[in-house]
Amino acid sequence: MALTLVACAGRKNTAQTPALGADGCAVGTDLAEGLAALEMAGVTRHFIVRLPDGYSKARRWPLVLALHPNGNSGLRYWDAVDGERPLRPLLRDKAVLVLPEARPKDKGWDWRGDLPADLAYFEALIARVKSGLCIDTARIFSMGFSGGGSFSSVLGCHRRDIRAIAIGGAVAYFKPEDCVGHPPAWITIGQGELVPARESLRDFWRDREGCSATTSPVAPPPCVAYACPSQTPVHYCLHPAGHKWPDFGVQAAWAFFSRF
Repeated sequence: MALTLVACAGRKNTAQTPALGADGCAVGTDLAEGLAALEMAGVTRHFIVRLPDGYSKARRWPLVLALHPNGNSGLRYWDAVDGERPLRPLLRDKAVLVLPEARPKDKGWDWRGDLPADLAYFEALIARVKSGLCIDTARIFSMGFSGGGSFSSVLGCHRRDIRAIAIGGAVAYFKPEDCVGHPPAWITIGQGELVPARESLRDFWRDREGCSATTSPVAPPPCVAYACPSQTPVHYCLHPAGHKWPDFGVQAAWAFFSRF
C-alpha cells in the first residue's frame, strides 16, 4: 500500500525523515514531538507523539500505543496532562507515547469496518516510529478503551511484536483462528457492562495464554490474576462502574507493562 509522510504542525520537515525500516537509534533525524500524519490510499491518518523527558538515543525506550474509543473523542482521549486518565504525565520519564487516530466516520472516528486498512496503518505507523525514534522493539505495548481496547486486542492477535496489551470495555474485532500473537493481557470490565461479548474476549485471552480459571488477588484491588504460565500472565479487573475506563486503570496498566 502506498505510503506518504505528511507534514503537520510541530513536526520536522519530512524531507529529513529516515527511510522506513531504518533503526531510529542509529539515524541522525528524529520523529518530532506533536501531531504527525500518514497518508495511505488517499486517506490521511493522524497520530500524536509524546516524547519522555530526557529523551535521547543513548537508550532504547519502550513504546506505548494508546487507542481512543470509537466516536468523537479521538486523539484527545489519552492526551490530557491531568484528569481521570493521566497516562501522559505517568509516562513522562518512562516511555514514548503514541496516540493513533482511527479512520474518520460520520462526525467521529471508528476502529471497525476495514480491518486490512487499519492493520496496514499500524504496520506503517510502527515502522515510522521505529525509524525516527530509538525504540526498544521488544517492549511495544498497546492499550485502549472500548473500540480502542478492541483494536488493541486486534494488534495483540495479528502482530507478533506487541509485548503486552491492556484493554477496557472491549469486544473481539478479529477471528480467533487468525491470531499469531501471544501477548500477556490486562483486562478490565465494568460491572454495568458485563455482557457475554466482553466476557468472551476476556476468556479468549485467558485460554489462549494457557491459563486456568483459578484466580488469586493481585494489585490493585479488585483485580485478580489467572493461574497462567509465567511468560503469559493475564490479569482481570471487574471494576464497580459501567462503560468507562476505571480510575486505577492507567497506573495498573503501566504496572502490568513494566513487568516485561
